[in-house]
Amino acid sequence: MTIWEKAVLNIQKGVQRIALVASTFAERVSAEIAIVRLRIRINDIQAQINEMHRTIGRTVVDLIQSNAAPKAAEQLLKQEKIAAVLSELTERKKEMQDLKNDIQSEQDAFKPAAQNPEDTTL
Repeated sequence: MTIWEKAVLNIQKGVQRIALVASTFAERVSAEIAIVRLRIRINDIQAQINEMHRTIGRTVVDLIQSNAAPKAAEQLLKQEKIAAVLSELTERKKEMQDLKNDIQSEQDAFKPAAQNPEDTTL
């Protein structure tokens, strides 16, 4: 093998490594963008949950101020508005947990793997 053949072989190996790094980088960037999108959705869902808590609180305060507050917790939960918000609240919490699981699976997919020693022989 002449020196030129070795040089061409080394250049080809270098191009392959650059292509591998570029493809890995592109995959990682797309995964990070997906994770950011999921986190934005989680924040939106959390804002909805907070609004539901405020709705429940306002309803309870209004009932207390109008002296129409139920005496037992069962009666409080029977309020139509509160029951609807509580059922939607459980749905939102489940959706948020699913999104967190999606984020975890995306992150697990890109855990660093043990690399093989590079072929440095000429």
